[in-house]
Amino acid sequence: MTLLESRPILDDVTYGLSDADQHYYEAEDAVTRHLPKAHKTAVRWVEVDGRKTLLVNDRLLTLIPNPTYDPVGVPGSLEMYFRAQNHGGKEIRDIIEMGPIPPAARSREARVAKLIEQGVDLAWVLPSLGLGLEEMLANDVEALYAVFHSYNQWLDEDWGYNRDNRILTGPLMSLIDPVRAEKELELAISKGARFVTFRPAPVQAPDRFRSLADPMYDRFWNMAADAGVAIAFHGADSGYGIYLERWGESLKYTGMKMSTLTEVMGVHIERPVFDLVASLICHGLFDRVPKLQIATVELGAGWVPDLLKRLKRSYGKTPQLYKRDPVETFCSNVSVAPFYEDDIAILSTLIGADRILLGSDWPHPEGLAAPRDWVGDFAGLTADERRLALRDNLRKISGMPL
Repeated sequence: MTLLESRPILDDVTYGLSDADQHYYEAEDAVTRHLPKAHKTAVRWVEVDGRKTLLVNDRLLTLIPNPTYDPVGVPGSLEMYFRAQNHGGKEIRDIIEMGPIPPAARSREARVAKLIEQGVDLAWVLPSLGLGLEEMLANDVEALYAVFHSYNQWLDEDWGYNRDNRILTGPLMSLIDPVRAEKELELAISKGARFVTFRPAPVQAPDRFRSLADPMYDRFWNMAADAGVAIAFHGADSGYGIYLERWGESLKYTGMKMSTLTEVMGVHIERPVFDLVASLICHGLFDRVPKLQIATVELGAGWVPDLLKRLKRSYGKTPQLYKRDPVETFCSNVSVAPFYEDDIAILSTLIGADRILLGSDWPHPEGLAAPRDWVGDFAGLTADERRLALRDNLRKISGMPL
């Protein structure tokens, strides 16, 4: 029996889905099209050993091994690997299927048609290579904001932040310079953005690393909350490779090419998002900006039980240090898109079905071939709970009618 044949069929899911994690494959000039002359060398295409690739801040982009995306992994072709059913011990390169870029990954018109075919009424469509830029440019603030602004101009031009209430895209944001960040957010809001995209990482400020919940960034968060703009924290290069290096492994974040220690430690996935959400709650961001809504996307849910346990224990020891129960804060301000290998029924008992999002990762190979292939994994929820997770929750935090 194949993985697809083994999934339960749920007859009640007849409505259009809301997908919090779809992607585009950036056009080759996505970063450079609007890049000012003063920063033309910050990101540039070069040929290395006969292959076209990107240099960012004079370093090879490692997050995406082939940034031309030609060929690229077929959607869903790594499902067996990520469901931990690689019983034959194959290497990823021997499991993944490669093919041409799907038209819907580069063309907005084709993506609208694909969403209709998929039965998806609303999708957050997110970066691919864009998720590796901040870590590589963090030491050059001028170049970082020039690159992000150029990228966001391209994104608005080719995809739009919200043209039809079906495809929503999130411009890239960084708080390294809060004044520039506020300016970029203000522009995004003026152009109709319903969410913005961050990596799960502390702020690499010029003077020192800072928590994103440092009060110096409250003006930014209040601007987003007042405009009803959600914050998507998506899996990215969070700079956590330094912890692996200290255990004798490579510092570089190379996407899916992971060692066993990298996998077990969760250094690029569970560890950054655990630390992120813990810091936002413990440093009081949601006490000061209670309307702010965040979503963790392509970061799974494996980190949630331990974080909630630790928050509960901390609150039991030092309730005087909190404004409210931190678990309640989590369940009021944080939405989670689990991986398909996570136990969604258990997650629902921990945070409530009204805090779960569907995230198919289409068209990435580590996602699923189609968003509806995900539905059977929600069999442990009631029909009403499924509708929340599969449709209503994303619409709500996106400011869309239910």
